[in-house]
Amino acid sequence: MLIKNGKVIIFEDNDVKVKELDIKIQGSKIEKLAKNIKPQENEKVIDASHKVVMPGLINTHAHIAMSIFRGTFEGCDLYTWLNEKIWPIEARLTEEDVYNASMLSILEMISTGTTCVNDHYFFSEKIREALTKSKMRAVITRVLMDNDGQEASQNRINEFIHLFETRDKNNNLITYTVSPHGLYTCSGKVLEKSRELALKYNLPVHIHFLESISEIEDIKKLHGSTASKVLKKYFDGIHTILAHGVKLSDEDIEILKTMDCGIAHNPISNFRLGCKIADVTKYLYNGINVALGTDGQGSGNNLDMFETMKIAALAQGGIHENEARITSKDIIKMATISGAQLLGLDNKVGSIEEGKEADIIIVDLMPRLDNIKTIPNNDIISNLVYNTDGRSVDTTIVGGEILMENRKMKFITAEEIINKFEK
Repeated sequence: MLIKNGKVIIFEDNDVKVKELDIKIQGSKIEKLAKNIKPQENEKVIDASHKVVMPGLINTHAHIAMSIFRGTFEGCDLYTWLNEKIWPIEARLTEEDVYNASMLSILEMISTGTTCVNDHYFFSEKIREALTKSKMRAVITRVLMDNDGQEASQNRINEFIHLFETRDKNNNLITYTVSPHGLYTCSGKVLEKSRELALKYNLPVHIHFLESISEIEDIKKLHGSTASKVLKKYFDGIHTILAHGVKLSDEDIEILKTMDCGIAHNPISNFRLGCKIADVTKYLYNGINVALGTDGQGSGNNLDMFETMKIAALAQGGIHENEARITSKDIIKMATISGAQLLGLDNKVGSIEEGKEADIIIVDLMPRLDNIKTIPNNDIISNLVYNTDGRSVDTTIVGGEILMENRKMKFITAEEIINKFEK
């Protein structure tokens, strides 16, 4: 495959640049980046004139099957939302429910430019089945917790072990994490078991961390120490993905700086649940990696990472009045290469480079009515962050395979999935 005539987003000299380059894809990988590459006989050519070619977006924290909760339970705080609204319904979900809801979310992600997602849910074999059918890249798990008893906890551990040990070792699109739900829902016993599993299988840990103010005291009561100290006790030396990190103190930041970890920042979900906003500008200046996530649609509304980029950028301006803060270039990195780093996949994806997997999206910025917000296109990077949404994504490619072209799905039938939910 050859992508020609596009404006390509690349990372060079610690900067984000736009260059007019052609991209030659051989198999699953980017073989060559250069100007005026001549097509070979019978080679598929995509004309990206008036379009931006960029790394696929990486959603570092989501609950794929939560599409069914979109637009529900507004006005709740986190604990009320979980305990009284979400968990009672989730307890009644079937495997078929989770499969269908996952297909809807996968359709939403592919159509809005996400090529890799880090999931945090249950009935994970059905989620894996949906991902395999769609050919999307993902990191999956089976969430662990024991706030509802030891028998349920052991069942979850067994389900995770079965999920991992029945994986298709030849499928390099799906990888795994060990995922205790949170420090306030997991005893030391579950956290210790999570550590053992992460070390045994050489996997990262993915955990909710200081999403709300209530957690601070609850973690102290349960574990007898502060959240960051508990985290270091169990997961020091293990790559750890921290979802949210809204309520980090200066002491927390200093401890996290000594660990192999980073933050999956979910600004829209945090706003909607009244959790305030993480000072990710401060985290970045302290050398902590920050990437972006949407959370599930029940709190994050949708899985459109372009919307997440915009809100993430604006929120930092809201808390840093006249001070230095992150820019649209920082945000592009957070949605791509920083996300790949957080998931431990930056040797494969996250940037358009020769030798990397061809996870690429093509964004239509043709000057026409549907793109009126981007006219005049004085700054492509700024327009991508502030004036573009997922509906402008024309083509989505994962591992050199086209999942959507000209907004038409290749491996899943959009109408069939949508009709299920209309019924």
